[in-house]
Amino acid sequence: MLRRAVSAFLLCFAVFLASGVETAELLGDAGAESGKTEVRKPETPEKKDQTVSDIDRILSGQEALPVLNEEKIAENMHERFAKMRRWLDREKDALLTFLIASGISILIGAGLAFGIRRLISYNDAQKRKMRWQFIAALSGPLILMVVSGVIFLFLLPVLHSLPELYPLDARLFFTWLTLLAAWAGFQLITLFDLKMRAFAKRPDNNLDALMIDITRKLLKITLAVVTVFFIGQSIFQLNITTLLAGAGVAGLAVAFASRETLSNFFGTLVIILDRPFRIGDRVQIGEVDGIVQTVGMRSTRILTANESLFSIPNSRIAEVPVENISNCGVIRYSFVLGLVYGTTADQMEQAMQLLHGIADNFKGQDAPAYKPRIFFEALGSSALNIRIIMWLKTTSYVVEEQLRTEVNLAIVRKFTEAGLSLAFTTVTSNLTGSIQLLPPPAPSGAAGAAKQG
Repeated sequence: MLRRAVSAFLLCFAVFLASGVETAELLGDAGAESGKTEVRKPETPEKKDQTVSDIDRILSGQEALPVLNEEKIAENMHERFAKMRRWLDREKDALLTFLIASGISILIGAGLAFGIRRLISYNDAQKRKMRWQFIAALSGPLILMVVSGVIFLFLLPVLHSLPELYPLDARLFFTWLTLLAAWAGFQLITLFDLKMRAFAKRPDNNLDALMIDITRKLLKITLAVVTVFFIGQSIFQLNITTLLAGAGVAGLAVAFASRETLSNFFGTLVIILDRPFRIGDRVQIGEVDGIVQTVGMRSTRILTANESLFSIPNSRIAEVPVENISNCGVIRYSFVLGLVYGTTADQMEQAMQLLHGIADNFKGQDAPAYKPRIFFEALGSSALNIRIIMWLKTTSYVVEEQLRTEVNLAIVRKFTEAGLSLAFTTVTSNLTGSIQLLPPPAPSGAAGAAKQG
């Protein structure tokens, strides 16, 4: 049963390679008769002209198309299958060796991959070590390379008997190896990204997640482009230079049409080089105040306090002022407090002392650069205004709201206990001078004439 199954598989494989078998059969028969390999001569111009003239005569109607009957078709198919059988009889040992070696190499490769995975997952502590992460990242591509190399090595005797298929199969094999090498490169880039992110979390470094994210994207794009160019230029012998020259002309038109996209790309470069913020920082860009979520090649996404996600083009970020609130670790809280007119100077001084008692060292020791500033700002239109500038020791929206509530409640309590009255907007109208009563207007019409009489 096994022998019949192998024979059936070999027959199907031979049908698939029918285009190459016929050439191999012709070369094999000629070599057996003369002991030399026949070199196919190129067609002469006379033969090409004769072929073209025959086609022209058929198209012009001078000659009719050749008619193939069923007997000729059956004879042709029988001849082809006979050649296939002869080729199978001649190459059956090489095909059997190829199948057995391929099956064994695939089983060994699967066993190695399973064993490495079990060895790494056996102890969770091993996963954190650099050498085990390196092995886990490269084991898959390397095992596939070795298995593919063994299969191709045992396939070579069969391919040598098929000269028309050998160049194509060789190119496909080296293309497969190049893709596996690119896969290994992507695995190394991912491993490098994980290590750099762990390093960026340390407090004693100048590296941030934004720089790592952009670097990972650029490395992957570069590796993908180099892989495609290498396959086209070195394996399939494509003229990449001509393609690039043609793409350059079209690229000028595309660049002119997408100048906004290019400006965003250069804005991304400015963000990378200048580093005005990091991922997770709270920033103020124009009127948008929020947390930096991601920085892409076109825009930066910021999450605001009301859970809105803003996408700001990087070209705009490169042009407007950017306030990094998280850079200093505190949030500036500035407001004006108004007392009613009638408050004495001593009461104003008392109010400022109470405000200093609340704001100074609020929730921790104040840094020298962030000590609260409280001063009598102006004589307002309806109040005596005191300006309070203090810094809340947080960059979180939730904590900021809690701290503002505590400050405002403390001010209301202290001022109520001291008897200080907070002002509100009022308008006072003063009327000066004497008031003259005007006589009522004279009645009009017949009633007025009768009254005058």
